[in-house]
Amino acid sequence: MKNCLVLGRTNVGKTMFCVNFAEFLGLHRLEVYFQLPDGTTRQRKYDLMSARHELSGLGQHKTKSLQSIQLDLPKGKGTRKFTLTDSTGLSDGIHPDPELRNAMAQTLAELHSADCVLHLVDPNEIAKAGSFHRLGELDLQIAELGGFKEGYVMIANKMDLPEAEKGLSILRKELGNKKIIPVSALYRKGFSEVKEYVWRLV
Repeated sequence: MKNCLVLGRTNVGKTMFCVNFAEFLGLHRLEVYFQLPDGTTRQRKYDLMSARHELSGLGQHKTKSLQSIQLDLPKGKGTRKFTLTDSTGLSDGIHPDPELRNAMAQTLAELHSADCVLHLVDPNEIAKAGSFHRLGELDLQIAELGGFKEGYVMIANKMDLPEAEKGLSILRKELGNKKIIPVSALYRKGFSEVKEYVWRLV
């Protein structure tokens, strides 16, 4: 079964994207498989409201392990199964918390083995800085690594916010021919294009 990894900086909306995309694909209850950095695993079932409340939040580093959901991707008369994996938010430099350092290392290891990489960024932050380089070296490196994977796409999240269009324009200018899909994970906008993209990869 193919694995799609959702990754990016902390607080770009990765977990909300995963939960709402699962709902978009028809799930009403989520069975989440947690892979902790220390090698232990556990599973838990959530309804959608509980998943949004318990798994996502406004604070940084709410997600501290890989969190996977198995999904059916319907199209026409066919269905393809794949795994959608949420991950720990990344940051520049060496994080002072050893637990988070291990969780970030786990995310980066998963990046190399994933069949599909959905790289979330926040165009509003780029617009506020007025420069593409507000993405930081970390996101630039992920985008560069993604160029070597057939299944890489950058997802510009939070397109419902005021500065998003400006930030998206900066991204498109600086990234050239790299694929960028604008979405609002909160309002489930742009998910049809993400679905089409993932279908071709899984």
